[in-house]
Amino acid sequence: MRVKTEEKRLAILEAAKGVFLERGYMAASMSEVAARVGGSKQTLYSYFASKEDLLVAVMLEKGARMIDPLFDRFHDNRDLPTGLSEFAIQFLRFMNDPEIVAFRRIIYAEGAKSDLGKLFFENGPKRGWTRMAADFSRAMDEGRMRQADPWRAVGHFFALCEAGPVQRLMEGAAASVDEADLVTSAEAAVDVFCRAYELKDVTSPDR
Repeated sequence: MRVKTEEKRLAILEAAKGVFLERGYMAASMSEVAARVGGSKQTLYSYFASKEDLLVAVMLEKGARMIDPLFDRFHDNRDLPTGLSEFAIQFLRFMNDPEIVAFRRIIYAEGAKSDLGKLFFENGPKRGWTRMAADFSRAMDEGRMRQADPWRAVGHFFALCEAGPVQRLMEGAAASVDEADLVTSAEAAVDVFCRAYELKDVTSPDR
């Protein structure tokens, strides 16, 4: 009986990342991933049930390392404007990563043709968005943010973050976003959001 190990799982994810980035989703094969990692397809399928599951796992592995800590820090920051500013800058740096751009383009291209988009959303972005929506709801209850639908507020925040330079990046109209544009875009997104949702920090004189 083969025993699954975390080391083997990570080796598979690293091999798969290379295959997906080089071949794209459609041309990538489980056979090539198995060959690169040095094992059989049977072993590969014991870890990941399908190519879709494998791609989602590759994306979530990097996201968990880079994005989850951002939601942790935001949750712990009582000053909403400062917390959102720090989050937005780091989030846009993450979105500017060439590997993230490549994988998001795969999701956009293939998501509507299969369960890929749903799998990714349910296991990735939805978890983080749910946490932020809960934080917004708490802030609304405490009077630090105007009353609204927390989920809609989260959607507005992320849409503002991705507007402009990041959107052009995803569409291929720009090769990358330089640091100055990234920071300016993040600050503008937070400014608009704070004004629209009347955000206050805990030291606000209106409290």
